[in-house]
Amino acid sequence: MNIVSIGAHQDDIELNCLGTLVKYRNQGGHTITNVVISNGDKGGQFDPTIPYEQVARTREAEATAVARGLGGRYLCMGQSDEYIRDTDEARNWLVDVLREARADLVFAPAPVDYNTDHMVTSQIAFHAVLLSAVKTIFTTHAPLDKAPVMYYMDATAGLEWQPTHYVDITDVFEAKCDLLRLHKSQMANMQTSGGWDLVKYAHVVGAFRGIQCSVEYAEGFKPTLAWPRVRPGNYLP
Repeated sequence: MNIVSIGAHQDDIELNCLGTLVKYRNQGGHTITNVVISNGDKGGQFDPTIPYEQVARTREAEATAVARGLGGRYLCMGQSDEYIRDTDEARNWLVDVLREARADLVFAPAPVDYNTDHMVTSQIAFHAVLLSAVKTIFTTHAPLDKAPVMYYMDATAGLEWQPTHYVDITDVFEAKCDLLRLHKSQMANMQTSGGWDLVKYAHVVGAFRGIQCSVEYAEGFKPTLAWPRVRPGNYLP
């Protein structure tokens, strides 16, 4: 399959579906595209003296390294971090990414979360998935034959969101943690702003979702129950 994962910030995809992407990578035969809407330039709370432009460059390099570790690629829309807007231009940019990737499966943020960037990104993704197959929406690449299947990822810390589908990531958990450590700036940033780093988060939330489905570590998802984004069968690894 051609898999496109969409996040608001450079570590969002990694926190919520990185283990699942590693499993797809290990299966072979899939293409993986990680798409981020913001430039991440506010993610330097551990040292507010760092210029926004430098923070953005650092986060782009980190996200690119993670995507390469998945055998995939990283794309960024470049909206201002913490000020993501659902605009015609944003929708059409993402529509064209989905078309160029020939997307079969899309992962997107949950529509309910602690950060409006996440929720607005969810909204942009929801609409772009539909528009990617609309023949009267014109972008650089040709419309898809049908809209991709769409799943929502977990919400941050699992609050106000209950998955319906689980992926057992126990066998790839250490590989997930190794890739998470490539986000060196965010390992420090989240320690400053949240009191935890990305690997600690992966342990806690992964074990929390794991205990719900009787495995050691899991990632949780929910299919987007809206036509034509839902299909019969299970697309998860």
